[in-house]
Amino acid sequence: MIRPDMVLRICSLLLSFFLACLAFPQKGQSTTDLMDQYLSLSGTFSFVRRAPEKAESQKIVLSVFEDFLCPHCYDVFSNLIPALKQKYPNQLEIRFHAVPIVHASSQIPARAYAISHELGLSEEMQRALFHARFEEDIDTGSRDGIAHVAHRIGLDPELLLSQLDADGGKAGLEAAVALGNSYYIEGVPTLIIDGWIRVQDLSPQNIETIIDGLLERKRGKP
Repeated sequence: MIRPDMVLRICSLLLSFFLACLAFPQKGQSTTDLMDQYLSLSGTFSFVRRAPEKAESQKIVLSVFEDFLCPHCYDVFSNLIPALKQKYPNQLEIRFHAVPIVHASSQIPARAYAISHELGLSEEMQRALFHARFEEDIDTGSRDGIAHVAHRIGLDPELLLSQLDADGGKAGLEAAVALGNSYYIEGVPTLIIDGWIRVQDLSPQNIETIIDGLLERKRGKP
């Protein structure tokens, strides 16, 4: 039989342990959430995570989700991105991800972009897709249109079409879509900074304000 004094002693020890857990955070638990430290960051944005995702210490990673049939994406590619590259030549790393959101036929240029990436022609394909659709009024969501684009960048049109017929680029497309879903994107163009900040206002002024604030913090300035 357990004596009453032993029961009291056990209860006392358990109570002391509980109070100690409340007073001292567990190992690895941060007393201040990192996201809370960035709430004072200037600009119009929202958080999609509570901390940066694999971002380099002194650079900004800008992920751009685009659809090659989207006129606003064309504007971002043609005007916004070159301006950002000029202002931040060494501080900004830009990654493009093609996601088919505008129309069902958007899958064709998106998969063609994924195939061209595997062939080392992603920049040429991206530029040619936007140029053909919005400067030449070519239906790049069709086989004829995508063959025209392939010829424009020196890629054998029959080779590209045969790869599309064989589900080429599907894996790359699915990976881009999965990444976009992880950031909760609902439309294009969408810009994600350092894998945790979604830009709400795509004006150059707003984006530069956010980037400047992040760079200051990366340099250790409050």
